[in-house]
Amino acid sequence: MLRGLYMATSTMKTNNKKLDIITNNIANIDTVAYKKDLIVSESFPETLIKKINAPMDSMNIEKTTKVTVKKENNLYEVNTTGGYFKVKTPNGDSYQKEMKFTVNEDGYLSTYYKHINGEIDTKAGYLVMGNKGPIQVGDGEFEINERGQVLVGGNAVDQLVIPVSPNTIGTLNAGTRLDRIYINYGQGQLYKTDNKLDVGLKGEGFFKINTPAGVRYTRDGSFMINKDQELVTLDGYKVEGMDGPIILEGTEVAINEFGELIVDGEYMDTIQIVRIENAKDLRKEASNMYRMAKGVEAKEADFTGQAVQGFLEKSNVNAVKEMVKMMNLFRNYESGQRVVKAYDDTLDKAVNQVGKV
Repeated sequence: MLRGLYMATSTMKTNNKKLDIITNNIANIDTVAYKKDLIVSESFPETLIKKINAPMDSMNIEKTTKVTVKKENNLYEVNTTGGYFKVKTPNGDSYQKEMKFTVNEDGYLSTYYKHINGEIDTKAGYLVMGNKGPIQVGDGEFEINERGQVLVGGNAVDQLVIPVSPNTIGTLNAGTRLDRIYINYGQGQLYKTDNKLDVGLKGEGFFKINTPAGVRYTRDGSFMINKDQELVTLDGYKVEGMDGPIILEGTEVAINEFGELIVDGEYMDTIQIVRIENAKDLRKEASNMYRMAKGVEAKEADFTGQAVQGFLEKSNVNAVKEMVKMMNLFRNYESGQRVVKAYDDTLDKAVNQVGKV
């Protein structure tokens, strides 16, 4: 019974964190080029449930193990009729009847996370376990037969399906938890400002900004000129050009789609706009900036989009959708409260009334 209480409370805690994220998204709906946060939750590991102090029931043994495999673009989906697949998670081993996985960078079978742009991230996944431990297949071809054997070069390297004892009833988890938070880099709508120093971006890209803490990235193109005639952000940080800080001396400033600065008809410099291939490793900072995660180098590539002078990008937060999510979370939270109260009342009766009989 207490397991149900744990499931209800863990779900309430997760919903409370989701509510914080949605509230922050709504609060930044008018922030220039703000990118909304997405929260990813997952269930706790599926643990095996077994009969305690009960005789082994040979009828409970699944007589046959048949594994079906679907493969598409090196992504695998497997199902089994006997035994379980085993995945190693930070919170313990998880057992399941169906599983999706691929091969990670080190040649091991691993679950994965698919980003909103379709990118497969195995670093966010967990290792698939066999009878001998993590299953390594290298960078070559491998097969999985109907019995769940993993074959490399025709030789069985491990067994994908983990057999269970006859007194196993099934699996159970303890609810959900917060897994990770991702940034949705979807394009926001551009709106006209008539300020010639404002620059909006169409496509995947970031402005490079020089700050006292190092290089930072932003999509907020609200620029101005400081007393030294340098192009800076509203917080005074220098915008990086191809030749370093951008100095603008003149009156008529034109910025073309490539970020090239033409002052009084003469080319001055080009704003550094880069596409970051490992944008999933960007972390939000104050002043609408992004930095790379600790220990990670930015993989910069050429910007293939378009810079638009006199425009800024709106937030990509949809207020209506966020409010709908918020109302659903409130309802789910209230349902969890009722479940907790029901368990509390039941425990009260068990302790204070049943014991008197």
